[in-house]
Formats: sequence, C-alpha cells, structure tokens
Amino acid sequence: MVSSSAVTGTPAEGPVSPTPIGRTLDKVSSRDATPVVGIPPVLEAPPPSPPVVSHAPKAALRGKARGAPRRARLYVYRLDAWSVMKVAFMLSVAMAIVIVSAVAGAWYLLDYSGVIATMARNVDEVIGSGTTTFDLEAVLAFDRVMGIAVVVAAFEIVLVSILAGIFAVLYNLTVGITGGVEVTFTDAF
Repeated sequence: MVSSSAVTGTPAEGPVSPTPIGRTLDKVSSRDATPVVGIPPVLEAPPPSPPVVSHAPKAALRGKARGAPRRARLYVYRLDAWSVMKVAFMLSVAMAIVIVSAVAGAWYLLDYSGVIATMARNVDEVIGSGTTTFDLEAVLAFDRVMGIAVVVAAFEIVLVSILAGIFAVLYNLTVGITGGVEVTFTDAF
C-alpha cells in the first residue's frame, strides 16, 4: 500500500508503511535510474538558448516568414580561363559531331530523293558545251562532302575553344568596370 506521503509529498500521520519501491516522492529526482510506478518523472527544462542574431537582409527574412522561396543574388566576379576553355572544347566537340551527322544525313536525303542527280543534269545543260562537261555528281560525292564537313568541324572546335578562353580573359578584365554578371539562385521552381 502507498502512503499519502508517497503521493502528496507531505509527511503522513502515524506509522508509515514503506512504499513498493522503498522511497517517497520527495526523495525522487529526475536523475534517479529507478522510476516511481504510476507517476511520470519530473523532467528539468533545458536552459534557455541565447537569442538568434541574424545578419540577413530584411527582404530575405520576409520571404522566409511567408513561406516564399528563398533567393540569393550573386555576381560572377571571375572566370577561370582554363576551365572555360575546357568546357567550350567539350561543347564544340559535341557540336562538331552534330555538324558531321547533319551533313551526312542531308547528303543521304538529297541523294536518295534524286536531287543531286537532277541538279547535276541541269548544271550540265546550262554550263556544259558540246565538248566540255561539268560533273556536279563528282563534285558532290559523299567522300568529298564529308571531308569538307570534318575540316569545318575541326576548325570549329579550335576556333570556339580559343575564342572562349579569350572572352573569359576579357570578362575578367572588364568585371571591375561593369560589376560582373548578376545571377539569381532560388530554391523553388
């Protein structure tokens, strides 16, 4: 049987029988390993945390309070010329593959539809005389057209890579005057 002192925390009158656990409520603290049966332990509140000081602009705090997406406006201050050249090289290689593939596809389309043969006949009638003929089909042969496309693609790779590096250096020189390019980042679409 639990005495009234175990429940209320005040001493009981008369002889007191021991509690089932062997302690009274006023001797139990939140740090004891053995809990009192039927009574939840009293937990101490953690110390209050220091106030949070924010150095963020008021516009950013207003957007956060409303649940609006956060935005960060940053400026591109410097471009690494070597990194720009590497990225431009990879993009120009991809563009060169597209150029060569497009030229091959266009040549096959024009050849199978008979446009090249018709153009060759018409050019031969206009330019060619009785003894001299002009063979447009030999000029527009697949090997020759693809060779020209590969040369143009290689020239494009070199030109784009070099120009991208030059433009990165020029950007770095002019960023002090212009302030750079402003980029806005957000966490929502």
